[in-house]
Amino acid sequence: MKFKSQSKKLESPCLSSRQSLTPLLLLLLSCINLFPSVTIAGSWNLEETLKEYVKNVYPWPEIIISDIIVKGDIPDIKPKKIIVQKGLPGRTVFLLEFDSSEILSVTANVKAFDNVISVKRAFKKGYILQKDDLYTLLMDVQRIPAGALKDVKSIIGKSINRSIFANTPITAGMLTNSCTVKKGKKVVLLVEGENFRISTTGEIKESGSIGDYVKALNVASKKVISGLLVDENTVKVEL
Repeated sequence: MKFKSQSKKLESPCLSSRQSLTPLLLLLLSCINLFPSVTIAGSWNLEETLKEYVKNVYPWPEIIISDIIVKGDIPDIKPKKIIVQKGLPGRTVFLLEFDSSEILSVTANVKAFDNVISVKRAFKKGYILQKDDLYTLLMDVQRIPAGALKDVKSIIGKSINRSIFANTPITAGMLTNSCTVKKGKKVVLLVEGENFRISTTGEIKESGSIGDYVKALNVASKKVISGLLVDENTVKVEL
């Protein structure tokens, strides 16, 4: 990555190897990014310092910083304070304050990514979402829809109030709370494996909503087991 800078730049440790190369070869290597340009002052790296600051202040799991422009000379010692003047994410202006009371203005392009819950395939209105229907998607925060959900547990067992396409982030406005199944209701107890499927009659021993784990009585064996209430009539018992 290349920075546009009005500041002095101290060369990276690969300086001696660069000097031994011909100008044409250096140009070719720079095109394929074998010798990326970094802005280093003393023992600190400007890009990494900005990235560390953003990660410490904001809850984004991934940050990409590029196109850094520095107005002024970069001191050899890391800044004691960083302030976001405007932006973030997007084109952002940082103010770096140093022990000498010097303030340096740095502009950079910041892309931030966060995790949201998305569906693996398309579903029609009224479908009740299950754990296997969902996955975590890392998405540019500037493209995440309002109300997007990050917790799988808040989605399982709820029905969608509209048809949705595959890879659509789930928002709170898409969901409808499922109905409650009352204690004493007869249900199917279902056990599934890679090459088998077993079902028997059961009875709900506690009221619960679809998507909840509930206790149910195996009518045949008289044993009480725990399973996932996948719909109004079925409890899935996990092995």
